[in-house]
Amino acid sequence: MPARTERRANGLRILTGAHASVRALRRAGHVAEIHGNKLWNSSFLLMEHLKKHPLPAGTRVLEIGCGWGLLSIFCAKRFGAVAHGIDADANVLPYLQLHAELNGVEVTSEKKTFAQLTTKMLADYDLVVGGDICFWDDLNRDLFNLIRRARKAGVGTVMIADPCRPPFTALAERCEATLPNTERRTLHLSRPVKASGQILIVR
Repeated sequence: MPARTERRANGLRILTGAHASVRALRRAGHVAEIHGNKLWNSSFLLMEHLKKHPLPAGTRVLEIGCGWGLLSIFCAKRFGAVAHGIDADANVLPYLQLHAELNGVEVTSEKKTFAQLTTKMLADYDLVVGGDICFWDDLNRDLFNLIRRARKAGVGTVMIADPCRPPFTALAERCEATLPNTERRTLHLSRPVKASGQILIVR
């Protein structure tokens, strides 16, 4: 059975903040600066959606605002996706690599903001995903522009999940008003966590 400092969900091993390896990273100076100090629940909403809509093997997945990267790791482990995570906070990336190794997959990562993702960079991906990443008003603007660049780059789908904070709702309404093939799906989970929210899907 998993230790009390570890849990399992959706086929993944997930360490808690009390795990020795996580504590060692914090002691080494990897302290999150932009809320990337844990796995946020909207990632589970996206995992649930993807379980019902499986990815083809080899799908090129970009997780934006990846934090600990469990969504990227889930895509790599369950579907054989080629996954990459970006986050504006370099301090969270060692936690992604720790969990990738723990789960036996390879996920690349780098420090990068939403605004730094150019159309050329986005053209390397089939799917862009992010959970709990639209919590400030300026992120609404940056994410809308990122979605537009992704469409121009030929990205098949962008999916962003959130518990429906006002900036996310504003982003979703703006996408629905201006971008074809946009929809929102509402999900409620009782397991592996209690979570509810919406997934913004732009194709």
